[in-house]
Amino acid sequence: MENVRQALLITFYWPPAGGAGVHRWLRLSSYFLQNGWKLHVYCPEKAEWPVIDKDLEKQVSSDLIMIKRPIFEPHKYIGKKNNPNVSGGFTRNSKSTLFQKFVIWTRGNLFVPDARVFWIRPSTRFISKYLKEHPEIDTIISTGPPHSMHVIGRNLKQNFPHIKWVTDFRDPWTEIDFYKDLIPGKWADKRQHDLEKACLTECDAVVTISRSSAEDLGKIGNRKVEVITNGYNFPHFDEKKQTLDSKFTIAHFGSMSFPRNPEIVWKVLSDLCKENPEFQQNLQIKLIGPVDYTVFERIEEHQLKANLEFIPLVAHKESIEMQRSAQILLLVANKTGNVKGILTGKFFEYLGAKRPILAVGEADSDLEKAIHETECGDFISYDDYDHARKTITHWYELYLHQQLISTAKNLHIYSSEYLAKQFCELMEKL
Repeated sequence: MENVRQALLITFYWPPAGGAGVHRWLRLSSYFLQNGWKLHVYCPEKAEWPVIDKDLEKQVSSDLIMIKRPIFEPHKYIGKKNNPNVSGGFTRNSKSTLFQKFVIWTRGNLFVPDARVFWIRPSTRFISKYLKEHPEIDTIISTGPPHSMHVIGRNLKQNFPHIKWVTDFRDPWTEIDFYKDLIPGKWADKRQHDLEKACLTECDAVVTISRSSAEDLGKIGNRKVEVITNGYNFPHFDEKKQTLDSKFTIAHFGSMSFPRNPEIVWKVLSDLCKENPEFQQNLQIKLIGPVDYTVFERIEEHQLKANLEFIPLVAHKESIEMQRSAQILLLVANKTGNVKGILTGKFFEYLGAKRPILAVGEADSDLEKAIHETECGDFISYDDYDHARKTITHWYELYLHQQLISTAKNLHIYSSEYLAKQFCELMEKL
């Protein structure tokens, strides 16, 4: 291909890492070369990733140039049982111990911007040497969290001012839902905000995944922020031939932390079970992934424990098959912080499963707009009992008649191929 330009992606999450942080760039990177960009990917070697999924290594495009370097992560020595962030979000098996609280305080006050802070200086030196050896690279992309990746990008921009630098915010920085849970002191809080503003103002372009997140980041950096959502490589399969669960399954995939507990759903299901023995017999709640202990407590309080199937961890490939078989896919936005801007990668993965999506979140959010735009299911506000009951009851009647299907449309605007083209066009304009 003639006139191919070259860019460097700085990321912490990359196969064999699994989990939500991997998929955005694993998918986008596959389409860069067809849009005129050769991508170099810099990532850690054998990091303490929360999830390992070796199957994802098969999805890495052969067009990429991989650069890996070891990383020092002090939290690896405390053990997973003492790390409340082991799953990538704050999910706990029980109430936090005094030592776990100390670990959280240390993370929030000594490791700024995050626990990968010790990778910043060695990476800056390593990549600076690499860029000198590869002068054809004219654009750097840093994707976070962890936001140490943006600090690396900032350092490189200072060393190579002629190179364009794009920051990609998959999640907010100081506006992320668990920021206050880190208990940052005055110094750490100021340092976090200073670094955040510096990265937002000194880069050549800022990209994020939702409209609301763009508005929030734009206010901090006093600049325009581009929106390029997460996406998906939508598979081609005949959903009519897909074998569905025999039970009326309501399945949630991924981490369910305590701010993501869908209380309204448990209340509706509990009431329907009490009123209709047949519904109780047919109902199955599936939680696949790490779940905070408070979620289990609420399920038990609503007398739904007998209807619960909990699977702590599955490979991504198996997760996809399970999503396609579920009667209903449950998606819940964290009830904290920047809730209106939450549009997770899980939503797009759910779209690809071609099953009805029951989304719970805040009204007038990006998630609500996306649900209505694609007509892939129904959106319920956190406390709208009547709406939740009406939807679940209606879907249960369709299930009984084997007519519960997805009617999603407009999926092309969320395809990774389409979004990669947008990203490459943005870099071209720089």
